[in-house]
Amino acid sequence: MSKPSLSLYIHIPFCHSKCSYCDFTSVPVGSPDKRSLESERLIDAYFTALHQELDTYAQDISKYSLHSLFFGGGTPSAVDASYITSLLEHIKRIAPFEEGAEVTLEANPGTLTDSKIKQYYEAGINRVSMGFQTSSNQLLSEIGRIHTLSDFEIAYARLIKGGIDNISMDLMFGLPHQTMADIEHTLAVVKAVNPRHISAYALKLEEGTPMYSAYESGAVVLPEETVEREMYHYIITRLKAMGLEQYEISNFAHPGFESQHNLVYWLNQPYLGLGVSAHSKMDSVRFANTDSIKTYIQKHQEGLDSVVDRETIYKAEDLFESIILGLRLNRGLNLQKINKQYQIDFKAKYKEKLIELERLGLIDMYEPNILKLTTKGFDLSNQVFLSFYPEEESHTHHEE
Repeated sequence: MSKPSLSLYIHIPFCHSKCSYCDFTSVPVGSPDKRSLESERLIDAYFTALHQELDTYAQDISKYSLHSLFFGGGTPSAVDASYITSLLEHIKRIAPFEEGAEVTLEANPGTLTDSKIKQYYEAGINRVSMGFQTSSNQLLSEIGRIHTLSDFEIAYARLIKGGIDNISMDLMFGLPHQTMADIEHTLAVVKAVNPRHISAYALKLEEGTPMYSAYESGAVVLPEETVEREMYHYIITRLKAMGLEQYEISNFAHPGFESQHNLVYWLNQPYLGLGVSAHSKMDSVRFANTDSIKTYIQKHQEGLDSVVDRETIYKAEDLFESIILGLRLNRGLNLQKINKQYQIDFKAKYKEKLIELERLGLIDMYEPNILKLTTKGFDLSNQVFLSFYPEEESHTHHEE
């Protein structure tokens, strides 16, 4: 009998320098030639803790075959490649990867060398997600990115030459002072390199980041919401013309190159997160690790786990998550699957809500059992999602 599938996420919290909009758990350690002994020791201790955490989950992981693995951050490519490849070897000793499994590494253009790429490729990394953001060097500098357009083009060519041609590019829109002309130029660069996948996100200011403070003080001015929406729809149209189909609110791919790892999240399937601040969902339980690197390392040195929050996900909440995650996808929500999985009659349960959302032009029934967001629904997706929020009190149980 074949084993069930599991996806792994591993958080690597190190980067050369921190971007002004970033609120992820990350620590700037400088570039390798300027790295302090203290930073090197921290990196080393962190990866030792990661191996220890992996061992604590070895028995659980071995019950599955691995569908996808994602090294996220931070900037996983900021550390020596041997740290990443030895982790990958460790994982392979615990559980087999499914045939054609996707193994992704996040990278920043300024951190990729031929030597690193060779090591990644030989270890089995077959996809790279690269933080490109924009083709404007001025905008890149303003948001605290360390690379230039030229660095990106060099890194992209290096990856192709090194045998990793499944490349995803991150784009950002709604940046301070960003214009439609900037977006056009960025998309011209995308067209020239023709990546397999694009993720396009609107800038979201998070409290506590330098850019949020600058915005609050009036030093940073963001485009009007109407301009931001115009940018988003322009990106969708232009990418479609390049053969990059939108398959999720913020994600676009050539057919067959959709992110297998992210689809696991959107289809509400099990995943295990390792590393500081990593989240997991397995067997109707959601749990999260501490977001303190020091605590994370200390816990594993003492042979303890680093989980700080654990909750049982009850049926009503899980159903809500399946609905809102499924509606993010262009393929829509398969009501037959939902009915079977949760033993409900979706159309009867949400009858009034569906009538109202359809009247507002936010949803459409495609075929008898496929529910999708309309173009307007994508723009107002949060309004749609909230209408499915469980009315009965949530029974989520937290353990600190």
